[in-house]
Amino acid sequence: MRLLNPSSLVSWLLVCVLLSVVSGCGSGRSDPRPDSPVTKSSSGAIKHFIVVIMQNRSFDHLFGTFPGANGIAPGVPGYSQMDAAGSMVNPFFLTDLGVADMPHLRGNLISDWNNGLMNQFAFNSGSDSLGHYDDTAPGVDLLWNWARQYALADNFFASAMGDAPSNQLYLVAASDNDFSFTLQPYYGPCNTLTTTKAPYTFPHIGDQLESKGLTWAWYQESYGDCTHYVPQENPFQYFTDAYNSGNIHDLAAFTADLDAGRLPAVSYVQPGPLHSTHPASGYAITHGLQWLDGFIRQVQASPVWPEAAIIVVWDSSGGLWDHVPPPQVDSQGLGPRVPMLVISPFAKKGYISHVQMDDVSILRFIQKNFELPPLNARNQSSNDISDMFSF
Repeated sequence: MRLLNPSSLVSWLLVCVLLSVVSGCGSGRSDPRPDSPVTKSSSGAIKHFIVVIMQNRSFDHLFGTFPGANGIAPGVPGYSQMDAAGSMVNPFFLTDLGVADMPHLRGNLISDWNNGLMNQFAFNSGSDSLGHYDDTAPGVDLLWNWARQYALADNFFASAMGDAPSNQLYLVAASDNDFSFTLQPYYGPCNTLTTTKAPYTFPHIGDQLESKGLTWAWYQESYGDCTHYVPQENPFQYFTDAYNSGNIHDLAAFTADLDAGRLPAVSYVQPGPLHSTHPASGYAITHGLQWLDGFIRQVQASPVWPEAAIIVVWDSSGGLWDHVPPPQVDSQGLGPRVPMLVISPFAKKGYISHVQMDDVSILRFIQKNFELPPLNARNQSSNDISDMFSF
């Protein structure tokens, strides 16, 4: 080949450097698309967090056969269990898309856990508790497609061995007031059953965001409609400074705020029972996962997407089997594994994180992004979810 003389070589390099500022100097690189690798620092890079809280499915139930994940295999804890009739039950593919709700209060989950043996699910809840889906199930195929494209956590646990409101409270405050049992909030609307003896006054993420001039909101389907609204799933309804603060809205307001360009810095989204995948006899999980798929696509089509992170998490395993014994970090938890996905231009693509995480990890990452301090000691003890991002 023909070699350039030194002066020509210098000239060529100078031109190349100049052109590289504009076009990458022949590298074929173009302006980053929303899903292109991101090189920003994690601090402040995300302008909009959208945390979607689904209901009552374990990791093995939805992702137990997902390629590369820590899933179902002979010999894992609880793989073979005896049901109440004395029959042996092994994990199996569920053809029934509408399994019944399983017992899943704190006492039920402790019994299922059985000091880490993970082998009392079938005895307590029947054989369906060991059933699982894969991407041949309508709706689950949509969920798996998102996991293939973005980041999935296979070592994510509920923060407490219990059901709502505990894990929702850990998600926003790293505390459930040391009471990991189901109870309804002190404040209305729709709080008709056992309620807290007093309102909560300890700090939460909403307080921190407001102190820094940042906005937040909780969007819940059927808010105030006491036929369908589930008050114990709304953690902010327990707090004196939040329940009537103007930050709690019906889910329909999310679309209005998104379209109007006023989406908060942090949005929590709680679909109702028909869309949250909460098990109910005869009601297919397909409906909830189709809703979730449409919701994600709605955000992707909006102007906020290039600076957004959608975090999808299930609040509890719901009494469905998972084989990984949850580490007991304190007197309340952790509880069994649940699925968690990060869907964002900033997320690692096609990635499975094996880092131990729980609901507090999401809170901690939001705090890290907006440079907010921890709320309490429990807040500091969890890893954040940085491993799922490409910073």
